[in-house]
Amino acid sequence: MSLQATNYISLSNHPFSRRGSFFTFFNSTNGQDQFGKTQLFIGSLRGTGPYRQIRAELVKDGAALPTVISSTESEVVLQSLHGSCRFCIGERSFVRIKGTDGLTLRLSPTVSPRGGVATDLMDGCWQFDFNGAQAVLLPFAGKLKPFQAFGGPLFGTVGLRFDIEPDENGVVDVGIEEFTADPEHRPLADYPSYEDCVRNFQAEFDAFAEDLCPSLPAEWEPMRRKALWVIWSLSVDPDGESNFKRTMIKMLHGTFEHVSGWQQAMHAIAYADRPRFAWDILASLFVYQDKNGRVADIITDTGCMKAAMKPPIQGLALNWLMDHSDLSVIPLEEKQYLYNGLRRWTDFFFRFRDLDHDGIWENRGNMETGWEDTAYFKMGFPIASPDMNAYLALALEATARFGRMIGAPEEQCAADERRAKELVARIVEKFWDGERWFAFNAKTGERSDTPTLSLYCVLLLGKRLPQEIIDKSIASLFEEGKFLTPYGLATEALDSPWFSHGFARGSIIPPAELLMCLALEACGRPELAKDVARRYMNTLKNTGLFHTHNALNGEPERSMVALDEKFLFWSSWPSAVYIFMAKRYGEE
Repeated sequence: MSLQATNYISLSNHPFSRRGSFFTFFNSTNGQDQFGKTQLFIGSLRGTGPYRQIRAELVKDGAALPTVISSTESEVVLQSLHGSCRFCIGERSFVRIKGTDGLTLRLSPTVSPRGGVATDLMDGCWQFDFNGAQAVLLPFAGKLKPFQAFGGPLFGTVGLRFDIEPDENGVVDVGIEEFTADPEHRPLADYPSYEDCVRNFQAEFDAFAEDLCPSLPAEWEPMRRKALWVIWSLSVDPDGESNFKRTMIKMLHGTFEHVSGWQQAMHAIAYADRPRFAWDILASLFVYQDKNGRVADIITDTGCMKAAMKPPIQGLALNWLMDHSDLSVIPLEEKQYLYNGLRRWTDFFFRFRDLDHDGIWENRGNMETGWEDTAYFKMGFPIASPDMNAYLALALEATARFGRMIGAPEEQCAADERRAKELVARIVEKFWDGERWFAFNAKTGERSDTPTLSLYCVLLLGKRLPQEIIDKSIASLFEEGKFLTPYGLATEALDSPWFSHGFARGSIIPPAELLMCLALEACGRPELAKDVARRYMNTLKNTGLFHTHNALNGEPERSMVALDEKFLFWSSWPSAVYIFMAKRYGEE
């Protein structure tokens, strides 16, 4: 006899969390939901991991029971044949756990590499290390029994667990609270009950979902709340303790446990009909701008990865918000802040990424492109490409338009407008050979010969390009057997000798689908944008909100072995793209 998991979202696809919390629930790394193979961990998302910090088990007669993990919108449920325990993140820094079936709950924290021990706080509660923070175990019902074993040259803890045995009514009720400083916990009677925790969690998510996207066309409605839940659970807020200074949205839990800068711009586009939220997401990037104007791409709770950078698509996002949002709700000083940051970011590329001073900027490495494994990188760096320069031209145009909106000096706005037009002319001159787009190595002059989708993102320039170029580009893009699949546009042509199912070497990925839909609209072909969007939306609806999909069969590309995860989690990126596309292209 066995149990079947009943999941709102499987923890093998996406860890369970809530907005602004560092608490997260993980399955083990084997990515299986089978009875007896699941392992539930309470995780801390602080720092660089490991994130699975506390193993949770159900125990009967001294023996751990085989279990399966289920979930609802607001709870994680650890189930055995003899009963279950339920878990809820009742507050951002507080988890409450409750079981009523007479089973013992065993919690086994990861031993700190510093050799820390669990501390009896002498009021019934215990404190232990929790991945860069401290956790306090709070017993509300049941008998807490600690077990510690000591060893090693410094006599650090080598074994640590807590068994919480049920009370006379068969109830186990325990909390875990996280602290970044020496804990000073509340009286136990002041904590919310388990039932209050569930109500609080559910009410906060319901309000978020209602505000951001209360409904979608019927065909796409079934995935709406799950997409919104993923976005919500990956959102971070300033808390006065971490490096997160503004509301932002992480990409994935556990594998890419950070905020990605260029993704924030795409999130802003997705929520343009909610201008306050979209604006906050877009403006959040410029908190992390260095003295040269560079914007960090990888932002964690502890700092920024200075070496990481992504394309300047913030201008594309700002243009979109000017065209599709009511920015009158944004105070002038906030607009000036973003405007100044975007001008400095735009100037960065001319000052620090144009090595040959030809007015075209080059990428110095694959991590600067957003398409980390794309085929034309075989030419080596520095590489100049039409799509990257198109983003910069749109950024210049955005600062000119937005500057006039907020009363910036006209000579400054006119200069940006002129530079944008000059750059568009250079893009046509440098990257179009009369039949196709190509990239080139700025040092050797070698031109790319790969049929790569990212090159077509230059079509975001739309009608700024000559119509003949638009027509030839679209004909090439939609040539039979090339990029278009039943699941969306492949990032490398299917008949390319360099097609290999990589992230940007043949897979279906959210940035490519979103940018190409916007590009097709800019070129006056909304019917093609709608066709691509509906193919991709169907892929997400049918298989899940995975970060990457196989272009040949539409199945999720799950493997993340290089990042110590066997399975790739659902992501906020496809979730946001799904919401955007369903709103914009969802009607028949």
